This record gives sequence, C-alpha cells and structure tokens, in this order.
Amino acid sequence: GVTPAQAAEGVLRQRRRQEADEGGPTAAQALEGLERAAECGLTGLAGERLDDVADILPTAAALPELLAGLALLDRLRAGHVPGLPADPDRDARAAAAAELLTAAAVRQVDGLTGSEDPADAHALLELSHRADLLGGIRLADALDRLAADGSPLMRGAAGAVRVLLGHEDAHTFGDRVASWVDGATDPDSRAALTARLGGLLTAAGPLLEAAAPALEPLLTRITELPDRSFLDRLPALRGGFDTLSPAARDRLFAAVEERLGTTHVADTGGVDPAALAAWTSADLAARETLRSLALLPPPAGGTPEVLPDTVPQAAAPAADDRRLAPADRWRLLLGRRTDGLPSSAAPLATALDELYGSGRGEGSRGGLTGRGTGGGREAPYPGVREWSEELAALFGPGIREEVLAAAAASGRTDVLTELDADGVRPSVDLLRTVLRHAGGLPEARLAALRPLVRRLVEALTRQLATRLRPALHGTALPRPSRRPGGGLDLPRTLRANLATARRDPDGTVRVIPEHPVFRARGRRAADWRLILVTDVSGSMEASTVWAALTASVLAGVPTLSTHFLAFSTEVIDLTGHVDDPLSLLLEVSVGGGTHIAAGLRHARELVTVPSRTLVVVVSDFEEGYPLGGLLAEVRALVSAGCHVLGCASLDDTGRPRYSTGVAGQLVAAGMPVAALSPLELARWVGEKIA
Repeated sequence: GVTPAQAAEGVLRQRRRQEADEGGPTAAQALEGLERAAECGLTGLAGERLDDVADILPTAAALPELLAGLALLDRLRAGHVPGLPADPDRDARAAAAAELLTAAAVRQVDGLTGSEDPADAHALLELSHRADLLGGIRLADALDRLAADGSPLMRGAAGAVRVLLGHEDAHTFGDRVASWVDGATDPDSRAALTARLGGLLTAAGPLLEAAAPALEPLLTRITELPDRSFLDRLPALRGGFDTLSPAARDRLFAAVEERLGTTHVADTGGVDPAALAAWTSADLAARETLRSLALLPPPAGGTPEVLPDTVPQAAAPAADDRRLAPADRWRLLLGRRTDGLPSSAAPLATALDELYGSGRGEGSRGGLTGRGTGGGREAPYPGVREWSEELAALFGPGIREEVLAAAAASGRTDVLTELDADGVRPSVDLLRTVLRHAGGLPEARLAALRPLVRRLVEALTRQLATRLRPALHGTALPRPSRRPGGGLDLPRTLRANLATARRDPDGTVRVIPEHPVFRARGRRAADWRLILVTDVSGSMEASTVWAALTASVLAGVPTLSTHFLAFSTEVIDLTGHVDDPLSLLLEVSVGGGTHIAAGLRHARELVTVPSRTLVVVVSDFEEGYPLGGLLAEVRALVSAGCHVLGCASLDDTGRPRYSTGVAGQLVAAGMPVAALSPLELARWVGEKIA
C-alpha cells in the first residue's frame, strides 16, 4: 500500500536525518537534496530543502556550487522540473534565495585572484551576466580588482568580461592586450602572455573576432614586430590562441584577413578575367613609367620614393627584419590554413603542431582548412629527439626549453628525458609538472628523471632558504652576521674593511666595503613547535610544493620543531621526511577531497605546550564535510592558547584561490586567514618565536 511518492519521500527524509546527525548537510548535499525532492514532486520536502539551500550555500559554498544553485533555482521558478506543481510562495522564496546566492557569488570573486583554472574563467563570465542583471555594482568593483591584481589567467578573463559588460572601452582593452605582447621578453612574461590570452579567450572567445577596436592594436603589434621578436613570442602566442576551437580560430583568421585587406575579391561584377588581367598589367606598367620619371607622389612621411637599385646597401637589413608577411604570422599563431605558408615558414608550423595538434572542440574532427586532417600527404611528425633539435634550430635553446616544458605540462612525459638537468631553469611550475608524471612512469624512466628532480628541488630549496632564514629571528639582541637581512652594522663594517681604505687626491679617506657586516637577531633557547597542516587535494598542487619546500627550510631552524601533515580526506604525517625536501615531495600524493577538520584534529594531538605551538593550515578552505566540525576544531586550538594561521595560498605571488565564505567563518572562530608568500610566512613565524 506504499505509493512511489511515499517511498521516495521516506528515502530522501532518511538521508536528511543522516546529514543532520553528521553535523548538517554540506552545500553539495543541500543542492542534491533539493533537486531530488523537486524531481520526485515532493512539495513539502522541496520547501524544506529550499530553506537549507538559502541557509547553507551563501556561507559554505564555493563559486561552482553557487552557480549550480542559481541554475537550479532558475529551473524551479520557470517550472522546468517535471512533476513539481506550481507554487507562487515557493517561487517567491526561490527568488529571495537567488538574490542571497548571487551576492555570495560576487563575494567569491575575490577568492579567484590566484586561480589558474580555465573553469573559473567560465564561471566568471556566467556570474557577470547574472549579477549585472541585478545591478552588479559590487561585481564591477570586484572585476576591477581582479583585472589589476589577479593571476595572469584571471586578469585576461576579468578584462574581457569588463568589456562585455561595458565597464571598459574595447580599444583601451585592445591596447592592453598589445602591451602583453610587448612585455613578453623573458620566460616568465611569455608564460604570463599565454595565460592572459587563455583567460581572455576562455571567458570571451568571440571578443576579438567581433570587436574590431579590441583586435586592431594586437593586429598592429603582430605586424610590426621584427621576425626575431615575433618568433620568440610565437610559441607563447600559439599556446594562448590554442584555447579557441579550430572553427573559432578559422573565424578569427577570416576577420584578420579582412582587417589586413588580404581577402580575395569573390565578385568581379561579371567582368571577364582576361580583361581584369590586362587592365592590371597596364596599371603596373604605368606605375613603373611614372616611377622612372620621378613623378610618383611622395609617401606620407614626405621622403621621395627611390628605385630599388638606388637603395643604400646599409638600409637593406631594416627591410629584412620583417620577412614574414602579416597573414603568414597569423597562420602560424592560430595554427590554421598553414598550407598557404611559404616553404621557409612551414617548418615552424610543423614544430608547433607537434605540441598543439589541430585543437579541441568545434572543427577539430575535420574541415577543409585544418592541418593534418583526413588522408593528407603531410610529412610525419618527428620523434622527440629530432623534434627537440628542430626546436633549438628554429627558435633557439631558450625557447626550446619553454616549448618542451609546455609539452610536459600537457601530458607528454616522453619529452622529460630531453630536458637538460644541468641547463634547465629551476621553477616550481616545472617541478610540479615532473612530480605530476613521476608516479606513472616505469622505474627505468623514473631513474633517468631523478637527477632532474633532485637538481630542481635543491636549487629551489637553496633559493628559498637564502630569503627565509634572515626572517627567522628570535630575540631583539643584535649580533654580527655576513648574511644580508638586518641593518648594516657600520662600526664593525669599517673595522672589517680597513685594508681597503684609500685616500683620494682631495685628502678624503674612502673605505670600500668588500665584506659588509649586518645586524642579525639572536635566538632564544626555548623550543617552539610548528605544525604545517597542508591540503593536498587536487586544487592545491602549487601550494603543496611550496609548503613542502618551506617546511624543509624551517626544519633547519635550531629552536623550531617542524611537523608536516598532508590531508585530503585522510591525514598522513610526513614529519619523518621533512629534513629531505626531495623525499618529502616524492611522498606527497596530490588528489582527492578536502577534510580540513581531520587535519586539525590530528594537529591537536601533537600539541604539548599550546603557548609555544604554531598551527598553520594551507588550504583553499573548500571543505567537503559539514563546517560544524571544522569550526569546532579551530575554536579548540584557539581556546587552548595555540597560535593558529590559515594560508589561503602559499606561493611567491601571494595570490589566493579560496572560498571566501568559509574563510570568513574561520576568522570569526579565531583563525586569521591570509594569502602569504613563503617569506611572509617565515616572518610571521619569526615574530611569534621572538
């Protein structure tokens, strides 16, 4: 005698009771519960779940969950959930909940400052349309901050969104995009160029195609660059435009051809082609005659036009700086219609196609303009070694390393063996890439990579230690030190450099300080304990590497006992590896969910003297469990007297990517939350143990 509706309601209410017993539903559980109740046509339970969504999501949900909640509320108000009867009161409550969720989503924009995920750029565009309909004054301010202080990817995305919303002129933004190309003069700025273009095109791909004022400055800059400068930037440009689908790049190339005036005239008004050819030949002959009589008008600059055979020999190289035609440059950086390239430029396209292929999305499975589609006659791609040598010949060894690193980041593990362990530039991004793929390699290939990993870790740790250790001071008593970091001790510096004293012709005595002496701070003998609780879920890869390197440096401080806890949904104590950064990084496994409360619970068990214990949580604070347990653990540590700090980001930029709603509740519970660089974290530790 039980109906399907009664059975469904019984199951869904039992789930809700279980969630309450575990501390309350999470944001994801509240959303799922509302959707299931609505699909089953349970009006009463849907109303209760709607209250859960309005109460929990604004303070606990991340931006993707907030946007999913808004989409679900839209479906409810529009009557697009079959089986759920119309209810004006529920629609009004859903509209009020949507306003709360929209305001919370706008607040989350500040938490995207350090994001490197293209999905966040998509989310930013979706949010901008919603918030702008409700009069997004706060959103405009948040977008301004994001465009000025965000990661390269988010700067590009925020700039594009501001143009779409009318907050910025398209030509002004186009000038800024052109300046990105101008500034791409070193590996870091070229990587930033790729990320900025990727963010721009992810958020608003058709912007350059449809808004001529936004495209024109970039078009001019690409045309005016000398060949060498263009080739140095070509891999970075190609990486940014690879964000677009092949069909979108075809459309953009058509817009570029139109702006360049290189498109072919399709309609000749019925004039015979032979007549057109005769007229063109006559026009060219007349021009040459006028040129020989010096009757051609001078160009805009006012300098008379000269015959080719009268051009001074020294002026020839200036013209050779731009042998690549503008249309050919765009063929290369878009990776489309490369069959029209001259033979001298075709190897450039082939070398980059080896990395990027034909692209993804619309038009990637065929088309008349794609390269390498169907049963063509193109030459096969070379092997990794041959490709590496070709890259060095075409672009130079520096650009070669950047292209190989990009290939490794995209999943090409075979290129890792081509990276020179002694000559490669140490960077956390490269280390992240190598560590990401190390676990899936056979032991024979992993052994070949160990020298590279060891050198990267040693170089980065050494660089970090040089900056961090002067910040780890104890008492305020000054002591002499050769290490830069404190103020200059002038008397000791003079005494240590008397041998370099020289008398000038005017009688002045000059001392050259070859061995400066600084004032360093002494340390107290009392020991402190630092517990670094590090989130190793999938979104925290970069901060995990920085946390491991920082922990290894801090482990060398005599008066500081450093513990390293790695957590996702489980907690692993890796304190035994903290003295060896290479071993520590190889033990860390990134991935999984997030249970911050479990990490803090384990940290609380390590506390012996609360007043001399520092607990630092490195996380994006997107808790996957009910917030009640997390807030209780924070309050327990704070009430015991521990020094607690939350790091929303730990990298050299100090740009965070975190949940602002959860962070706000943690601050209210007594845990300060900040985005820090390793140096700033070391200074905080030094101030506490002073």
